[in-house]
Amino acid sequence: MQTKILLSFAMLFFAGCSFAPQMKTPDMALPTSVSKKSANIDTQWWRGFGDQNLDKLITEALQNNDDLKLAVENVKKARALYGISEAQMYPEIDLGGSATRQSKSLNAYPSSFGGTYNNFALSTSVAYELDFWGKVRNQEKANFATLLATDAQRDALEISLVSDVANYYFNLVSINEQLRIAKESLKSYEDTLNYKEKQLKHGVVDELVVAQARAQVASANTMMQTIQSSRIKVQNALVLLLGRNPKEIFENVLMSSKTLPEGINIPSGLSASLLQNRPDIMAAEENLKSKTSLVGVAKAAYFPSISLTGNYGFQSQTLDKLMQSSSLAWGFGPSINVPLFDFGRIKQAVKASKSDQRAAIISYEKAVKIAYKEVFDALETIKISTLKRDATNQEVVAYQNALEIATKKFDHGTASYLDVLDAQKALLNAKLSGADAASGLLIADVTLYKALGGGWSHETKREKFLENKKDDE
Repeated sequence: MQTKILLSFAMLFFAGCSFAPQMKTPDMALPTSVSKKSANIDTQWWRGFGDQNLDKLITEALQNNDDLKLAVENVKKARALYGISEAQMYPEIDLGGSATRQSKSLNAYPSSFGGTYNNFALSTSVAYELDFWGKVRNQEKANFATLLATDAQRDALEISLVSDVANYYFNLVSINEQLRIAKESLKSYEDTLNYKEKQLKHGVVDELVVAQARAQVASANTMMQTIQSSRIKVQNALVLLLGRNPKEIFENVLMSSKTLPEGINIPSGLSASLLQNRPDIMAAEENLKSKTSLVGVAKAAYFPSISLTGNYGFQSQTLDKLMQSSSLAWGFGPSINVPLFDFGRIKQAVKASKSDQRAAIISYEKAVKIAYKEVFDALETIKISTLKRDATNQEVVAYQNALEIATKKFDHGTASYLDVLDAQKALLNAKLSGADAASGLLIADVTLYKALGGGWSHETKREKFLENKKDDE
C-alpha cells in the first residue's frame, strides 16, 4: 500500500517535470530611440506612393511569385509537424478486426493442438506514453516555435519581394524618363546637324563644326541604346518577380507611370517597435525558443519511458458467437524502457542540442545588430539621396544657363562650337543624373521600410496564432 502511495506521488511530481532550460533572450545594448516621437507604419506602406501601377504589380507578385509560393508550402509543412506533436499529447486508439482459417500440424509441439479451425477477432487497443520528463511537451513547444519561425521567414520573404518590386519599378520609370530625355536630345542634335550642314553649304561654318555635330549625334545614339539595354534587363527582372510564365517574359508588357511619384514622409520613433516587427528577428527568437525546448527533449532520453497499453474486444472460432460475453477478451498493463548502456549516445545528443541553443543565441544577437545597422544605413541614405536630388536639380538649371551662354557666344563668333557641344553634353548628363537621383531617393524610402520590417502590427504572430487556434476549437 505504501509503495502505491509513493508511486502515485512520484507520478504527480514528475508529470510537471521539464528538463528544458529557462528561455531568455540575451540582453543587448540598444539605442534608446532613433527619434523622440512614436509612430505606426501601415502594413501596405507602398500605397502611400499613390501609384496605381505599382500597387497592381505588387498585388500580382504577392499572388504569383514562385519563391513566395515555396515559402507558403514550408509554413504548411511546419503547421503539419506541429499538429503531429500536438496529437502525441493524447492516447492512440486503434480499432482492429480479423478473420482467419488455419490448420496446424499434428506433429508439431504440442501435438494436441493440431487440426483446422477458424479465428474471428474484433478489438480496440489504446496506447499512451506518460510524459513524466516533459519530452512530448517540449517537442510540442519546439515545433510550435519552428512553425512561428517559418511563418516569420515567409513574412521576411514577402517584405523583400515587395521591396524588390518597388525598387525595380522605380528604376523602370526612371529609365523610361532617361530614355525620353535621350530621345529628345538626339532629336535636337539631329536638327542641329541638319542646320550645320546647310550652313556648311553656304560657307557659314567649316567642316570641323559639322564633324563635331555628327559625332554628337552618334554619341547620343550610343547612349540611347545603352539605356534601352538597361530597360530590357530591369523589365525582365521585374517580370520574373511577378511570377509570369516564359511566354509572358518574352512578351513582357508592363504598365508604368510616366513620372516618378512623390516620396513618402517617414514617421518618427523608428526604433520603438523595431525588435518585435522585424520578421528575421522574430524568426531568430522563435528559433531560439525551439532549440531551448529541444534541449529538454534530449535530456529526457536519460530517463525511463513508461507507456500504458490496453485492449478490449471479442475473439471466437465461430462468427455467430463473436459478440457473446463468453468471447470477451481484454488486457491492460504498463511497459517501461530504461536506458542502461548507450556508450555516450544520449550525452552527445544533449551536447549537440546545447550547442544548437548557443548558436541560436548568436544568430539572434546577429539579427538584432543587422537590423539596427540597416535602419541606420537607410536613414543616412535618405539624407544623402535628398541632398543629391536637390544638387542635380540645381545642376540642370546651371548647365541650361551655360548652354544658352555658349550658344550666344558661338553665334557671335566669340566661342568655338566645341564649347556648345560640351555644354550640351553636360546638360544631358545632368538631366539623366537627375532622373536617377529622383528614383534613388524613392528606393532609399523603400529600403527603410524594408529595414523596419515592412509595416508594424501591435499583435505578435504568437498571439495571433493562439487566437486562431481558440477559434478553431
